[in-house]
Amino acid sequence: MAPGVLAGAATLALGLTALAPAVAVPSDDSPSSGQSARSKPDNRPGPRTAKQLRLKDKALAMLDNGSAKLRSRQGGGATVALGGGTFVEFPVDKSDKIFTILSEFGDTGSGKLGTTPGPLHNQIPQPDRATDNSTYWVSNFDKAHYEEMFNGDGESFKNYYEQLSSGRYTATNTVTDWVKVPGNASTYGDNTVEDNGGSWSFIDDSADSWYASQVAAGQTPAQIDAYLSQFDVWDRYDFDGDGNFNEADGYIDHFQAVHAGEGEEAGADPDAIWSHRWYVGTGYGTTGPSVGGTNNLGGGAKIGDSKYFIGDYTVEPENGGLGVFAHEFGHDLGLPDYYDTAGGENGSAFWTLMSSGSWLSHGANAPAGGEGIGTVPGLMGPEEKLFLGWLDHTDVNSGTSGTYTLGPSQHTYDGADQAIKVNLPNSSVTNNYTTPPSGTHAWWTGRGDDMSSTLTRTVPGSSSVTVTASAWYEIEAGYDFLYAQYSVDGGKTWTTVGSPIDGSSRDTWKGLRYSYKPGGRESLFRFLYKTDGGVNEAGAFLDDIAVKSDSGTVIDGAEDGANGWTPAGGFAISTGVEVTNASRYYLLENRQYVGYDKTLSEGPYQFSNGLTKPNWVEFFKFQDGMLVWYVDNSYTDNNVAEHPGAGYAMVVDSFPNSLTYPDGSSPSNRREPFDATFGLDTVDPTCLHKEVAGGTRKDPTVTTLAACAGGVKQKATFDDTDVNAYYDAAAPQNSVKVAGVGVKATVTATKRGFLTVNVSNPAP
Repeated sequence: MAPGVLAGAATLALGLTALAPAVAVPSDDSPSSGQSARSKPDNRPGPRTAKQLRLKDKALAMLDNGSAKLRSRQGGGATVALGGGTFVEFPVDKSDKIFTILSEFGDTGSGKLGTTPGPLHNQIPQPDRATDNSTYWVSNFDKAHYEEMFNGDGESFKNYYEQLSSGRYTATNTVTDWVKVPGNASTYGDNTVEDNGGSWSFIDDSADSWYASQVAAGQTPAQIDAYLSQFDVWDRYDFDGDGNFNEADGYIDHFQAVHAGEGEEAGADPDAIWSHRWYVGTGYGTTGPSVGGTNNLGGGAKIGDSKYFIGDYTVEPENGGLGVFAHEFGHDLGLPDYYDTAGGENGSAFWTLMSSGSWLSHGANAPAGGEGIGTVPGLMGPEEKLFLGWLDHTDVNSGTSGTYTLGPSQHTYDGADQAIKVNLPNSSVTNNYTTPPSGTHAWWTGRGDDMSSTLTRTVPGSSSVTVTASAWYEIEAGYDFLYAQYSVDGGKTWTTVGSPIDGSSRDTWKGLRYSYKPGGRESLFRFLYKTDGGVNEAGAFLDDIAVKSDSGTVIDGAEDGANGWTPAGGFAISTGVEVTNASRYYLLENRQYVGYDKTLSEGPYQFSNGLTKPNWVEFFKFQDGMLVWYVDNSYTDNNVAEHPGAGYAMVVDSFPNSLTYPDGSSPSNRREPFDATFGLDTVDPTCLHKEVAGGTRKDPTVTTLAACAGGVKQKATFDDTDVNAYYDAAAPQNSVKVAGVGVKATVTATKRGFLTVNVSNPAP
């Protein structure tokens, strides 16, 4: 069994090369909420997010191949050194603070966006529990309500992350009293403005309103700064490059705003803000705090007249359950959405917090009157824990086999694993970088970390030399560079000509021109591509290279081989299309009805009365047992609408198309994988319902249809020999095409929630 990260093990995995925009998963495809939820545009990651995640990818790869170690840092957290003074942090052995402002809306509006004032807090109508058991509501959404939800001893935000991380991470939340922003809800949340500065203005106004309330209460600017200093003890992006993340950077470490009223993702009015994680990008590169005399120009929202700014943030609704807060904070920790953000629906469903698992609850076992959905989230899957450094697991490499014990994934155990990672041969990824401007070939620098790639040519004695070329490039700005250099001493020393190139040519070919004077001597000219050990981009393609000297002009387009050039260190002739490799593996975990995973036996739901009671849900179970995830890093998302049967981290459903109504339709893919697990039990008989209209206009009728499945033995063995073994063309978005390499995992015994699993991973 691989020990946890705190013991120094690399319990992490490759992944998350590109992060999908972070938004809250819609509550459901119910008649009352589905249409508005599905049409909402995605939000964007912050200006520093993409680079941070690429660095995280590199750190994960280095940990996975043993070329780096995770080192605990004084003050909490652990880091990986990438080289060149670049470090990546993981949230292990770490405690964070979150600053939360409660904001209700004012009276200011506009004729264009709407003039309806508010809402204020505590104006959400009490649901009629005879017809609505899905809307979360309490009699008083006051400060004490959120303090209990976030920091309570029972089921709470703090407890959830402590349990999820097996004690490796904790977060406490400081909540303000309600303050009022000047604008009404439409000022910030109308769909024409929310993603175009509206939500940023809401964060800015919330911060300013809170600051004004402190001044009105008699606090001095110095006292307010002193109070806010407790929330700035973390340098999220290591802006000063010293590798120390446990220091101030002028930005609130973790900020969330709670807005009055319901969230649009739950089916509220389009004027409502859609819960999301984002970054206030106003003024990026030009404004920001000063820390120890060094400017951190990350833009953001300045908190009144204080010295602190808000950059990264999350926003949630007044009646948000614990699930939506935990989900959005997952984004704040760097996790993507696992549901389909392109309009489809995959089978991640209720199996993970980062999909519909954020909408679970105690269901039929809730307190009298019903508590609504989304009040108690389920667990994250194993890939998310790997990314965060919170998973104990065993690796099963190709050509090996063994018998392993899987404990319930809620906890870590002595003598048992949280997951089994079955490593597979890499998948191939075809990268269509560019098309050469002339002919069919161009010179390519190659792509990688710590590269020193050269393309060199001897130039006859000449008084002056001019080199021109066409270039297409994607080079990590500020870290990797393409140089033009010459030497007159046979390559002992080199002189750079012109300015180094980095950044992007924006998918166009640009002209390059360099001139130097070798004083009549023979010289060497070269292109040098240097990369660091952190992030790498596509590199540069060079075509139509012309070298003009006193002896004439030599033109080369890489069509006739080397043609006098000497490539080294990665430079090669390319068509602009290159094939790279991506890691892939299976993660086997044991989902049991313990801890927060108890919600799997209580909280999955179906909107079953769409015509007569559109806000009414029926609850059912997701089957416990061994859940198989197929992780393929050749994909960057789970958008099965765009690539059916495949994705970044997909649940393998042992019965991929088991539920069908008598009219031939099926429940959504949030329900279909209820029987996805493997094991030795009998799948619980399950019937889901829907209402259909019939009759005539004068004499309408409503008929209830049932889709039933279960009552059969679980499949004990996962066998990926057949690529299509768990793929059904009739359910292409829920089912998965597996690797097809002959991996077998058989549950042979179960005792007190622990599974014994035999795994065989044949050699390629």
